[in-house]
Amino acid sequence: MASNSPDNTHHIRSTSLPTRSHPTVLQAQEEIAKFKAWQASISSVPTADTICSALTRLQVLYECVDNVLSLPLTQKALTQNQYTQLVNELLDKSISLMDICGSTRDLVSQVKENARDVQSAMRRKKGEVSLTTSFIKNLKKDAKKAIASLKQIDEKIGSMKPLDLDQHLLSAIKVVRDVGVVRSSVYRSLLLFLSGSVAKSKSTRWSLVQKMIQKGTTERKDQLEISNEDMVSLFQEMENGLECMFRSLIKTRASLLNVLSR
Repeated sequence: MASNSPDNTHHIRSTSLPTRSHPTVLQAQEEIAKFKAWQASISSVPTADTICSALTRLQVLYECVDNVLSLPLTQKALTQNQYTQLVNELLDKSISLMDICGSTRDLVSQVKENARDVQSAMRRKKGEVSLTTSFIKNLKKDAKKAIASLKQIDEKIGSMKPLDLDQHLLSAIKVVRDVGVVRSSVYRSLLLFLSGSVAKSKSTRWSLVQKMIQKGTTERKDQLEISNEDMVSLFQEMENGLECMFRSLIKTRASLLNVLSR
């Protein structure tokens, strides 16, 4: 689950002498460091378990972003006229991210319901299982489309102009962008996992379910049912995680809109 987002390409300059960061900013930086350390300790091949864990950890980071943006010090700094464009760009980004989060959540929900259908079909008769092959093809298409949209968002962020910020705002915006790097890697891993495009040489529970569905085989019916029941639960956990992130994005957007209303 490597991070390779263009968010790293931002050039930010401080216009004041270094001072100690606000405790809320320091806490956010600490949580980001914890996530990166965890990310480096796991396999680069996305699995349902690691994605669920990543979504839970990402929720903590989104809360950190909201806390940093809600600080009176941050709000006051962003109300300055020279930062209006920055706030508008962050607002545009938030809309795009909400769209990606919502569409990804819908994909996971569809997969969860389809997995339940597979359970029912396997309990009835073999012939009905092959009907889900078209769903898998559409899923891959939708996931690749979402990945392309995510790439466009990252490229747009990477094209933002260099900024001259005061020390606090420098740290606050860096938190937002560092979380953006993490967010991109998690979303991309989830979408690749759903599309079945990762680790074709290695067996995962979801790829096992996909493979047996496409072949329409009942030779491993018991194993499929066990894998599928487990996956339904994990997909529900993913859906819940994405729903929490969607609400966090709404809170972040509200904080930015509050700046413009002042």
